[in-house]
Amino acid sequence: MLPYLRARGWNVHFMPFVEDDFFSGFYAKGNRLNKAKYLASRSLHRLASAAVTSGLDAVFIQREAALIGPAYTEFILHSLKRLPIVFDFDDAIWHYDLPRSRHPIAARVLKDPNKCWYTMRQAELVIAGSIYLAGHARAVNSKVEVVPTVVPSATWTPLPVRLDGAFRRQSAPRIGWVGSHSTAHQLELVEPALRQLRADGYEFELHVVGAGDDFALDTAEVQSRPWRLDEEIQEFQRIDIGLAPMHSGPVYEGKCGFKQIQYMAVGVPFVSSWVGGARDFVVDGENGLVAHDAQDWYRHLKALLESQELRRRLSRNGRRLVEREYCLERQGPRVAQCFEETLGHARAS
Repeated sequence: MLPYLRARGWNVHFMPFVEDDFFSGFYAKGNRLNKAKYLASRSLHRLASAAVTSGLDAVFIQREAALIGPAYTEFILHSLKRLPIVFDFDDAIWHYDLPRSRHPIAARVLKDPNKCWYTMRQAELVIAGSIYLAGHARAVNSKVEVVPTVVPSATWTPLPVRLDGAFRRQSAPRIGWVGSHSTAHQLELVEPALRQLRADGYEFELHVVGAGDDFALDTAEVQSRPWRLDEEIQEFQRIDIGLAPMHSGPVYEGKCGFKQIQYMAVGVPFVSSWVGGARDFVVDGENGLVAHDAQDWYRHLKALLESQELRRRLSRNGRRLVEREYCLERQGPRVAQCFEETLGHARAS
């Protein structure tokens, strides 16, 4: 969003809590002591930078100002410095999957998931990634805008054959998923359908990206690769049929359906769980297929493997929706306008 703010006269200073070099290995196993030292040093740096901040007209916070600790930065910026805050979030960040931790109490104290409510209450404007998230934000702040998480449609484009419903190549079609190690376990929702399709004689390849080196499904052969930013668009374009499985529950209801938007941007027909932000824009049979149970997953994947016309319809309708509304070219100017309307002037630092 930052180029759209700068284009309208805003002088934007970007100050990430975690630097790229460190973040690239943050989720790798081991090295806990160095990670703890780094997070502690960055927390002190964030505290110091908030204390000495001057010459600013507003602060734009995405999710949280610091990965660990309470809302100390937000308190300094708003209550002591009297700076207006624009708060943007795209997850139910008050829910952390703490039961998975071996030390849930320590994790809760360290992460302080409830600090987002302080920030939302104090914010001049809250930008929520979905209708569900906006509903929760409006419980504590009336100034809420829904801005979906999107991609630029100029670079996220379909391959030439995609809008015709054709598979990318003559060999077995590729069923795929792109995500992270923290969400890969949800592919277990699709596994029974994949197993049944194999038993019925359907030929396909199953590719996952970003699930981790040790990811595997018990009954389905998987080709797994690491996620890389510079290859992300190509990874989505290489998929013939996309998977977007998601468990139900409070944490998952806060998801914004970003994967489904990415599929639509590159014209990939997909099957999605009926959870979270997907409810805001996925229309079953029009721009995607909705699965409520294992039989739905089997039926929809079978249909996509068999019907070029179905793939063509979903691909074209999904791409049209992205171009019309769910792309950076549409949402970027909206964010800049929201800033100006909220803060009362067109230029800031």
